[in-house]
Amino acid sequence: MKAGKLNINNLKSLILDQISATNQDVLVKPNIGEDSAVIDFGEFVAVISTDPITGVQEGMGSLAVNVACNDIAANGAEPIGIQQTLLVPPETTEDEIIAITRDINQGAKELGIDILGGHTEITDIVNKPLVSCTAIGKTTKEKFVTSSGAEIGDDIIVTKWTGLEGASILAVDYYNKLLELGVGKETLATAKNFGNQISVLPEGLIGAEFGVNAMHDVTEGGLYGSLYELTEAAETGFMIDQQKVPLHPATESIIEALELNPYQLIGSGMMILTTSRGEELIKELTKEDIPAAIVGEITESQRIIRTDTEEIELEEAPQDELWQFLADN
Repeated sequence: MKAGKLNINNLKSLILDQISATNQDVLVKPNIGEDSAVIDFGEFVAVISTDPITGVQEGMGSLAVNVACNDIAANGAEPIGIQQTLLVPPETTEDEIIAITRDINQGAKELGIDILGGHTEITDIVNKPLVSCTAIGKTTKEKFVTSSGAEIGDDIIVTKWTGLEGASILAVDYYNKLLELGVGKETLATAKNFGNQISVLPEGLIGAEFGVNAMHDVTEGGLYGSLYELTEAAETGFMIDQQKVPLHPATESIIEALELNPYQLIGSGMMILTTSRGEELIKELTKEDIPAAIVGEITESQRIIRTDTEEIELEEAPQDELWQFLADN
């Protein structure tokens, strides 16, 4: 099997089809496009999600915290804390473990959440450190949001820029290679700092307060993959105008040098929101200095990407560009 996130068909057959769900207190159960469980606690709901970080050499602790909490934000909930699992190979030094833990703690502090516990293990099963964070958050039963809530005719709004996380990882881990390919030091410094914009908690809380129909944070597979997942959950389609998708100049320089597709590049830091009142939502996001754009709409069935030269139908969720690049390099 290929490295990276399981494709949707395998996820259905190997995982989802093998598990059962019987507890009526679980309001949102495992499904394509739904990254968090939502559990009924009366007036409130608990929102729980877990994510590992692999394929990253630096800043993995803080990234793990933010990626897990972004799933919570996509349900319109405010994270309370995380539990961490850290698996490291026997050759790992004590200083390296301290550095990862401090990075996790820094990420938690920046979000104003606690580290609730976890598990740390030295094991030869892994050949480099692996961090996984489970995040828990809460909101009221009336305000939680799902991917499946998207409705036909909704505007599709995206925040910040496409491919932020991937560009940041590449700028850090392939700095010298990118310099050799002609990407400037200032550009790479800008991309490295994209890690400071990975959290989508602010837009998630704004979206929930506004009353959006659906939200989904952009992760593996990039914007295209995440839109595929959202519309799979909602049993709808989409039409987007690729020219309207925000692309940061620093990301553009990196992906052109490496010949990657930025719309299929892992993209934590971008949130997808759907609502029938797109322009109003843009105004609310702009008030909080969150860049946002309407890039398309939810449709009945087909998943269409309109470029400056053609219309492309997305028939399956794409593999992430970062994983393909790592496999080749």
